[in-house]
Amino acid sequence: MMKNEYDVVIIGGGVSGMTAAITLKRACPEWDVAVFEKKDVFLKKLSMTGNGRCNISNVNCEGLDEVKDFLKSVGISLRCDDEGRLYPYSEDAKDVCKLLIRSAENCGVELYSEAVAEKLEAIPFSSDPRGGFNIFIEGDEEPVYAENLVLATGGKSYASCGTTGDGYIFARRLGHSVSKLAPALTAIEVAENIKALKGVRTKARAYLLKDGEVICSEPGEVQFREDALSGICIMNLSRYIKPLKGISPEDSFRHYEIRLDLTPDFSSSEIAELLADRMRVMGYDTTYALKGLVKEELASYVARKEGVFFARWNGKEISFEEMAAFLADELSDLHFTVKGLKGWNEAQVTSGGVSLDEVDENTMESKIVPGLFITGETLDYDGPCGGYNLNNAWLTGIRAGKGLAR
Repeated sequence: MMKNEYDVVIIGGGVSGMTAAITLKRACPEWDVAVFEKKDVFLKKLSMTGNGRCNISNVNCEGLDEVKDFLKSVGISLRCDDEGRLYPYSEDAKDVCKLLIRSAENCGVELYSEAVAEKLEAIPFSSDPRGGFNIFIEGDEEPVYAENLVLATGGKSYASCGTTGDGYIFARRLGHSVSKLAPALTAIEVAENIKALKGVRTKARAYLLKDGEVICSEPGEVQFREDALSGICIMNLSRYIKPLKGISPEDSFRHYEIRLDLTPDFSSSEIAELLADRMRVMGYDTTYALKGLVKEELASYVARKEGVFFARWNGKEISFEEMAAFLADELSDLHFTVKGLKGWNEAQVTSGGVSLDEVDENTMESKIVPGLFITGETLDYDGPCGGYNLNNAWLTGIRAGKGLAR
């Protein structure tokens, strides 16, 4: 049964909240520690990560030794893939969830599901020398008091998991600033008609440009959807598409474009020479000239671009070499206009959040509100695909737990 008073209350039963609770309770077994989770199950988002395989971390992550020590302590053994991604040895996210819950229960953490925090109040020291917080739970008349409070509410992505942005509201009301929020690690909608490419997957180097300047690029597999580009490399680029100050999101998107190099292992001149040789044999049938270089659907898409089907350009006959150079440029610099980002239900993480300048990153304690600790995706951190965001949840949870125990 829920008490009226705790040493520490943690709002949010995801990875960072559960990690903070276990770390703290092991260090201070005499403390009363409770986790309030709004959904009917704990760690729901974790159970879905990595397509159910649970990409726990990455060998290149900050604080990896701390994270690995914690994982080992709760019974989680790891395996590493060829790209440095770390998974539980069973590659089953549900196993990780069960081990974390069991560990929390074994060390005496009180776990409450369907406990919806509606309102938080910081108690001024002038009113109570202990300070602390009042937490108002849906359906309860009296608030729960906590001497210390951890906001581990997650971001706004995957709202079905309970991550609906509550933590940002709580943080603002407690005096913190929150940067603009946007879906990240998601598919990028494009203005061009790419319905004919739906389902195509191809290796490429993807570039993100803002106002014509390259911001970043990444190689990988690009996946074409009916109205969007996806794949890990595209999702990583989506992190850099930010809302711009003073204009609407729709107007912000117009400043960005995606360019794909479909033949990154060759220079444009090498492709042009190869295509010219083929055309001398096959004629101006550009779709056949492109066979073996790109998927058939992509060959047709490139060939159908204005002017490519014609052996004459503005009434002037063009040579095989000129046509080949044009096609080579298209293959190495196929561009798409950004129209938008897929929304919160598809985004893996949230871009934006509570400013890291307002938190002690060694303890995760607020620099503004004593006794308040902030962890995980509620903070203004978003990393690339491959375990970085989950690592941040483990790491900030561990540091909050240790910080509380000091």
